[in-house]
Amino acid sequence: MMRRPRRGKDRRDRVCLGLLCLLILTACATTDEQRFPLDYQAGIEATYQPDRAREALPAYLGMGSDLERRGDFVGAAIAYRNASLSARVLGRLQDALNTSQKAVEMAERSKKPIHLAIALVALGHTHIGLNAPQKAIPVFERAAQLARESQNPGPEAVSYSGLSLANRRLGNLEQAVEHETKAVAVLEAAIPRLTIESRRFGVEGQRRLAGLERNYAEGLLGLGWTHANRRQWEPARLAFQKALDAGNRIRVPQVVASATQGLGIIAARQGDFQAAVGQLEEALQLSQRPEFVARTQEALGRAYRGMGRLPEAEAALRQAVAGIEDLRSLIGSEELRESFFEDKAATYEFLVLTLIEQGKGSDAFDVSERARARAFLDLLGNRVTLSRVRSQALIAEERALRERISALKAQPEDSPALRRELELAREAYRAFLQRVRQVDREQSSLMTVEPLTLSQVQALLPEDAVLLEYFVTQQATILWTVDRKTVSAISLPLRGPGLARLVQSFREMIASRERQDDTQRMAQSLFNQLVRPALRGRTFRELLIVPHDALHYLPFQALMSAPGRYLIQDAPLYYYSSASLMQFTRAKVQGGTANLFALGNPDLQDPTLNLRFAEREVRAVAALFPNTVLLTRREATKATTREHSPRHTILHFATHAELDETDPLGSALRLAPSNSDDGRLEVQEIFGMELHASLVVLSACETALGKLTRGDELTGLTRAFIYAGTPSIITTLWKVSDRASYELMREFYQHLKAGRDKAEALRQAQLATLAKYPHPYYWAAYQLTGEPR
Repeated sequence: MMRRPRRGKDRRDRVCLGLLCLLILTACATTDEQRFPLDYQAGIEATYQPDRAREALPAYLGMGSDLERRGDFVGAAIAYRNASLSARVLGRLQDALNTSQKAVEMAERSKKPIHLAIALVALGHTHIGLNAPQKAIPVFERAAQLARESQNPGPEAVSYSGLSLANRRLGNLEQAVEHETKAVAVLEAAIPRLTIESRRFGVEGQRRLAGLERNYAEGLLGLGWTHANRRQWEPARLAFQKALDAGNRIRVPQVVASATQGLGIIAARQGDFQAAVGQLEEALQLSQRPEFVARTQEALGRAYRGMGRLPEAEAALRQAVAGIEDLRSLIGSEELRESFFEDKAATYEFLVLTLIEQGKGSDAFDVSERARARAFLDLLGNRVTLSRVRSQALIAEERALRERISALKAQPEDSPALRRELELAREAYRAFLQRVRQVDREQSSLMTVEPLTLSQVQALLPEDAVLLEYFVTQQATILWTVDRKTVSAISLPLRGPGLARLVQSFREMIASRERQDDTQRMAQSLFNQLVRPALRGRTFRELLIVPHDALHYLPFQALMSAPGRYLIQDAPLYYYSSASLMQFTRAKVQGGTANLFALGNPDLQDPTLNLRFAEREVRAVAALFPNTVLLTRREATKATTREHSPRHTILHFATHAELDETDPLGSALRLAPSNSDDGRLEVQEIFGMELHASLVVLSACETALGKLTRGDELTGLTRAFIYAGTPSIITTLWKVSDRASYELMREFYQHLKAGRDKAEALRQAQLATLAKYPHPYYWAAYQLTGEPR
């Protein structure tokens, strides 16, 4: 006989099971909060070990989100600030930026000055981690003021230390010493007082005292680095030794690791490489923070180089490069990746030199490609543009933000208030772009694109082409000569600063249009130093130049291979900022019938800016191509340009250009103003265009120039048009002659229409102009970047 189910008991069992699950979940939550308490000192303690920081980051993020939702803005500020500390020590700088900005927002809403000061300190250090010290300074200044007014010595001192670090990164060493000395003085006054008070406040007082002592030890570390930057080795060593003693006393491993690292670097600077290796290897055992490990491995590599132990130096430097690239891959913004990379270039330089000294030229070439224009490679590989955004509201918002920036830049007066307002407008635009990528999943991830290897570059080279790739360091300039089958690497006795002076002198000679004999002698000298060693015994049909550092500004076509013979007379030349860019420009080559969009001499409402020959130039060019859209004077507006340019295979602009060194994305082509805009077609707008042109010609002044970073990122018009879709662009290196430009461009298009490829057509045009105007000022400014065909 079957027994009937005991429904009452089953119901009780289910209730008990549910209560048990609830108790387990509650216990888990309680345990999480117990492990990561909601206070500032706990946030610091969570960063002592990477494994603990990995657990703390999601825990504090969850707390912050929950507290924000409940309106507890003080608690949310603490949680987000603690999350930012964990993110930073893990090398997740994008997360650190987002959470520190969130901490500042919550602290602002709490209206509690001391919490705002602490959140600002976290934000300032995140800017430092992203190699943006100029952004960190006003953040630390505000934090210091708030902490002073709140009479809280800890945040006040760390704000001064932050100011010292930011100024040290910017090379302002006097200010760095001043701020760090102030930080140490504040703590030396506060620690004895808190030592007495801590006896009354028990465990909490002891934790506050430990926090101040940690701040003091970190202040000593900052003082040590400032003395080291001033080459004051003994004061630096003493400061690091005091920091080491303090770190051991308070048992903070990261302070001990940093002090040991500092002592190792000082030993290496004083030539005691054996001691340096021992201390740096000890430092690596004490801390596994990613950025600390990368910097320590670089210092270790340098020390091994000093001892002549090149294989060990190579191994350490390769680990440093791998660490840098791991950190960089976690950053989601190309702008932040670019700034992060700027102070890491020296690591790549030392690895390239170490490989060259061991005869590993091919490996050195691969490292060279990893060191140049990486942010742009990532950008091309992921092609993030606003035109892909489906929301018209976002497009309208983007336009309004750009118009706000344009209106502020057009203001005639200059004042601190206006500059601050302009910076805020630019920050708002950058924040908008970041938000767009988060809204649209297609745009949300900026992947890391691998540079090409030497064998991949060789496979893309045309037959009979020779590639000359340069890598400028503080010790020498490395030159690779590459064709489809062979590669050679040599070290040229040209150092960075000296080479930059040579390039500048040559450009000044050309600009003067005088002293032609001196100019030709210098052209021969530069050829002998930079090109002849590569071409000796080689035959070639074309030259591909991949410059580096100051060489981006050198007109190689104006160098002289023999008396009275320029390099352009030997073969066509074209340029790339990185050989790895060939993988993208090759895919963009357009076929079919050429149709032209030509714009010249727009009405800029200033007679002094009139370009009479530019108008003749575009009319002469337009006559060569049927179905040309020709815009001049008042018709040559930004709106008509944006309307017509996506529908043409050749775009020709004969107008003025502006280079903005402080804001490269604000560099622009000057077009005719209209009722709706000021006529400035800015770099940031070109990045958002969808072009299908096989060639863009910028027959304007200095359009090849841009802001060059230590990561060899040349931000300007060339980069913007390549990103927008063209595989080839012709630009100029200096202010060109209106008349000579007209004649050179007319020749170029005649040869192009006759069937010559782009590089050869430009060469023939330059040779024809050279015959009429022998001085290189008139013809050598023009250069082709990208695909030669």
